[in-house]
Amino acid sequence: MKSFLTALLVLFTATAYAGELKPYSGAPLPDFTLQDRQGSSHRLSQYRGKVVMVNFWATYCTPCIKEMPSMQRLKEKMNGRDFVILAVDMAEEAADVVAFLARYNIKVDFPILFDTEARVIEQWMISAVPTSFILDKRGTIRYALYGGIEWDRTEVIELLDPLLNE
Repeated sequence: MKSFLTALLVLFTATAYAGELKPYSGAPLPDFTLQDRQGSSHRLSQYRGKVVMVNFWATYCTPCIKEMPSMQRLKEKMNGRDFVILAVDMAEEAADVVAFLARYNIKVDFPILFDTEARVIEQWMISAVPTSFILDKRGTIRYALYGGIEWDRTEVIELLDPLLNE
C-alpha cells in the first residue's frame, strides 16, 4: 500500500501542468462501485478489456463546464471502439449535479457516478478537479491529467489509438 501511495504522490507531482496529458506507468488503481443518475451500479473492474477514462469533477469546477461537452464529443468520436468514460462527481448530492447539468445545458450520455461519501476520492487521493486518468485495457494508469482540456482534440485521440489497439 505504501508504494501505491508513493506512486500517486509522484503522479500528482508529475501532472501538475494543466492542459496536457502526461504519460504514467503504474499499478491498477483500487476498484470501486458507484451508482449513476438512474441508480445503476458501475464497477470499474467490469470495464476491463476497454480503455477507460476516469474523470473526477464537481459542479463548483469552472473548467468542468467546458470539459464535459468535449468529453461527450470524444465519446462520440470513439463510437464503436473499446472506450468508456466514467465521470465521478466529487461528493455532491445528485439533485445538485442534475441542476448543474441543466443550468449549463450539458448533455452527456456517459455515466455520471456519485461518490457521495467521498470514499473513492479518498482512496484515489484526489485533491483537485478536474483530475482524469486514462486506464489501459488491463486497468493500469497510462496517462493522467490534473486540470482540464478539450478531450476531443486530435492529439488526445492519437494518444488513445495505441491503447485501443493493444
